[in-house]
Amino acid sequence: MGMGVVETTERMRRFVEALENELTVEDCEVHLEGCIGCGNCGHACAWYLVTNDPKYHPKTRSDLVRKVYRRYLTTGGRLRARLGLASGPSDEELEEALSLFWNSCTMCGRCSLACMHGVSNRRITQLARTALTAAGMVPDTVGTIKKNAARRKHSFGLSFNDSVGEIIRAGEEQGITIPVDHVGVDYLWVCSAIINANIPAAVVDIAKMLNTAGVSYTLSSKIKDTGTEVQTVVVDPLLSKNFIERLEKEARRLNCKGIIVGECGCDVRTFCVDASRILKRQFALEVAYIDPLLLAEVERGRIPLEKLDMKVTYHDPCWTGRQSGYFEEPRELLKRCVTDFVEMTPNRAHNYCCNAGAGPWRMWGPSSNGGNLRREVSVLKARQIEQTHADYVVTPCTTCYLSLVDITSFYNLGTEAGMVAGIACEAMERALKKAGELHRMRAPANGRVTVA
Repeated sequence: MGMGVVETTERMRRFVEALENELTVEDCEVHLEGCIGCGNCGHACAWYLVTNDPKYHPKTRSDLVRKVYRRYLTTGGRLRARLGLASGPSDEELEEALSLFWNSCTMCGRCSLACMHGVSNRRITQLARTALTAAGMVPDTVGTIKKNAARRKHSFGLSFNDSVGEIIRAGEEQGITIPVDHVGVDYLWVCSAIINANIPAAVVDIAKMLNTAGVSYTLSSKIKDTGTEVQTVVVDPLLSKNFIERLEKEARRLNCKGIIVGECGCDVRTFCVDASRILKRQFALEVAYIDPLLLAEVERGRIPLEKLDMKVTYHDPCWTGRQSGYFEEPRELLKRCVTDFVEMTPNRAHNYCCNAGAGPWRMWGPSSNGGNLRREVSVLKARQIEQTHADYVVTPCTTCYLSLVDITSFYNLGTEAGMVAGIACEAMERALKKAGELHRMRAPANGRVTVA
């Protein structure tokens, strides 16, 4: 479809072209045209519920995209514009809306549950980010993430030595061997930038469990980022495709049949749900999400556990649960590790977001003190945690974990944050120590393998 409007600015032209390229029939007929204006989606959105500010209502964001779509990509809109009867939003209006699409939305999808017509404001925000990125209208932080990912292949701009290298060194300090570039193993284990840049020790916990279970795996010296922030924060389809294809190529080089996806909610969604859509073909590798994989090894008797005497509640990551369907497996693993498990209310699909993933954590980091909207909105999550009276709030997502650490500290909850694999590793180490078998976790059971 041509825009047919001579006065269209270059940035608007790029915005519209990117939007048009991504639109599906479902996007047009359901998400863009299906809204009846009832406003129910706002009653599910933490950002709107806490602030009561109309600009943070999901429909407010979506209507900006609808305005562009109807003006430039429908026959009626183009005709009315030629007759001087309609106008679309200006570049300035879109610039002013940047904070709505990145600072105050995690694309958690909770608002979609409230829509009787199946409209996904999450999907519309995803489309908007793609189009705004193509038009060069992004917050500075998003521009930096994209530049780092494109140039350094790591969204924080880190080298291998300062990212995956930190994981390897953290393992060595505990006497744990983590294989790198082993050829002919079952799985290539890929780690998102957010975890290797922030908590490499969490990866070591998983390595201990994989070693104990005898899982055949390797890290790669060529992969230091899964592209999580490219796919969920920047939302650049071509760069996302590049990251996934690089991962496939590396798995072929190392002769691995599949990949292990760690405790990163956005990675779970990307590789378990979205990869084939991004590639426009079938993703070439088997995907093993780490928590179900560890649970299976526990059930096979390869990972022993001794329960920890603690009261624990569980935070459902939006991208792991609501968007990918993994509700029970992390819970089952956790319940085998602790004596007292208690649910938050609400939970599972209706759980409140931690308000950090897919952008806001980067926009409102823990160093942001005055006027931190993310922290203000997180009062809902703080209340959920407080009502459980739990010792720990545990999650299977790195970004959620970082957010929960911040929330529990900021609201003085007296509850510690943890990760599912970390709790499971502690329960495993207790069982191994009791059996005199701590040596089992120290090295991988990869058999005879070569190193690339």
